[in-house]
Amino acid sequence: MIKIDFLVPGFSKCGTTTLCALLAQHPGIYIPELKEPWYFSSDDFPAKQADYIQHFSPALPGQLLGEGSVNYSGYQKEDISIARIRDNNPDCRFIFIARNPLRRIESSYREMHHSGVKFGLNAPYGLADNLQMFPQMIKDSLFFERISKYLQAFGPDSIQVIFLEDLKADPQPELEKCFRHLGVDSSFRAQRALRLNEGSSKYYDTRILRYIRSKPWSGFKLARLNPEQQDRLLIPLGLRRAFNKPIAWDARSLAMVREQVAPDARRFLEAFGKPPDFWEI
Repeated sequence: MIKIDFLVPGFSKCGTTTLCALLAQHPGIYIPELKEPWYFSSDDFPAKQADYIQHFSPALPGQLLGEGSVNYSGYQKEDISIARIRDNNPDCRFIFIARNPLRRIESSYREMHHSGVKFGLNAPYGLADNLQMFPQMIKDSLFFERISKYLQAFGPDSIQVIFLEDLKADPQPELEKCFRHLGVDSSFRAQRALRLNEGSSKYYDTRILRYIRSKPWSGFKLARLNPEQQDRLLIPLGLRRAFNKPIAWDARSLAMVREQVAPDARRFLEAFGKPPDFWEI
């Protein structure tokens, strides 16, 4: 089995795709094309070992090996992931990227609608209803709670935290922090114009399409098409639409977040050197 040198295990919907793409430009780092192999969290962990090793086969001698499976820090998979990572490399290093939890929840809401068709999920249109149906939307926004388990297992020196807001404003200083943390040349300058997996590229089913999917005479026919084929068919017809408006926060969803997420966010900001008003929640 190969030894993994570092991971970007979180937080989900906080810019890990962009961060990994920027880190992968460094000649001393190798991140597979499949950024999220979900190996250490896999239910069939032993069976995936050969495939996992194969993902890293193009790496050059001396390159650090890393990947960015965000479910390693998801509340449902963090415990088993941490145990397996520690078995693989007790000296593994970690980079976490965080953002305003409200923006993370909005991004998660868009993803639930965009990708739900792949899993037979009909995400509610109301945000509060989504928060109730999918508890991970709030649980995985509790950054301090999530990262605490990594701190306990690997120690604070193994962990570098950056913020998406800072990465967007001025990427180079944040990347230099990451490079120094990993022990590679921190003077390397990555390509700046890189923003991946943006919310504007996410689509949702209209109510008419939901109705069509629910009927046997049409739903089964649609289900025979893969999601990409469905998008090519349904987007030009206006049945799947882009998220081009802000997500609507009603009083119930705001109350849920302020009660459950805000206290954790304050602890996280304090622990990692940000003022309490860095995020408006």
